[in-house]
Amino acid sequence: MKHTTKKIVDVFPDLRMHFDKRSYNDDAVLSTLEPVKRTFLQLGGFFEQPEEEFNLALLYKHLDNDWLEFALELITEYFRKDTYLIQKPTYSLIREGSHYKSMSQFADYLSEQGLRYDRQKLNLYFERGKVPHPDLVVGGVKYWSDETVQTYAEQEINRMGSIQQEAKK
Repeated sequence: MKHTTKKIVDVFPDLRMHFDKRSYNDDAVLSTLEPVKRTFLQLGGFFEQPEEEFNLALLYKHLDNDWLEFALELITEYFRKDTYLIQKPTYSLIREGSHYKSMSQFADYLSEQGLRYDRQKLNLYFERGKVPHPDLVVGGVKYWSDETVQTYAEQEINRMGSIQQEAKK
């Protein structure tokens, strides 16, 4: 089972049996599923057997908001990791000048605010649960909104100020 298909099964465990039986395009099976699950079963079927066609119109017709974002992340991840057809990705849904920051940009912003952060330190703090959860994850890459980054910087500046005041006492 492909990595991206496993992600579908993590969200929809009841679809595992259909992937195991390879019944992605079985009309009898598809007719029993609600549209979102049916769409993800067929998308996973494409991941497993890419020579079979997948109709992108299904995404448009049956998915919105979080489900659509999840499907697009899966498609990107499939071509980057499961097929390696995109070996050196240059495309990102997050563009320069957007209102989201990658971990490196987040760390750079904190440093600009007088806090001593680099990417490694920020990643360590993230792993320890001291940094907010990302507002967006695309293809496994974490992004934080400008508002989240600014709020965290203010909290860290206040925390450092409190620590310095305690040290003076």
